Amino acid sequence: MINHSVRKIIKVNPFLIKTYSTPPNWWWFRAIDKRIKNAYVKNYLKNIALGKMYYGGNWDLKSIPFDRTYWYLRVNNLKQNINHLESSIWYQFIMKEISSKGYYFHKKIKIKNKHETITFLKKYVIELIESLKNKEFIQEDFNDIPKILIGRNGELIKSGHGCHRLAIIKSYEIKCEFPVQIIGIHKKFKLDNIEDVYKYVIVNYSLS
Repeated sequence: MINHSVRKIIKVNPFLIKTYSTPPNWWWFRAIDKRIKNAYVKNYLKNIALGKMYYGGNWDLKSIPFDRTYWYLRVNNLKQNINHLESSIWYQFIMKEISSKGYYFHKKIKIKNKHETITFLKKYVIELIESLKNKEFIQEDFNDIPKILIGRNGELIKSGHGCHRLAIIKSYEIKCEFPVQIIGIHKKFKLDNIEDVYKYVIVNYSLS
């Protein structure tokens, strides 16, 4: 099994990441993850599902354009409504969640009312946008580094962590280096040596 924490961090051109996919096997692991309380069993199954580097299957063919993901659509719409936050689809979605559940979670941030929603958009999202505009990449910890997959044709596919950041970079057309970790490679990709894969990505996807 591969320890995710020892995977290299490499910097790529974010505009060359065109599509998005959940990690291979995420579909079945997510279904049981929240139901399992035993930490040993949970970690054991997580290693089976997500602990490898090479995966078969058609997950790469099923990836979707990143600009059709809800991360990009929310950010791009917020950009258009930056002076009228209550008109944004993100604001409206949060308020709908609060109305039905009583709260909305973004990572560890719990939002319970209109005031907190506006504060979240101003103090978290808009400040993140301004930070990225100034080329200051924000990550909360090592595990917060954006993850990518490599498809069978060598294409970069966005996966977990940093999707809002990538959406901001793309929507605001911010030219910057985007640090990522590779968490999965399709078995049909021409390179089966991980160091060669890193070299391939650096040569073909770095910011020039």
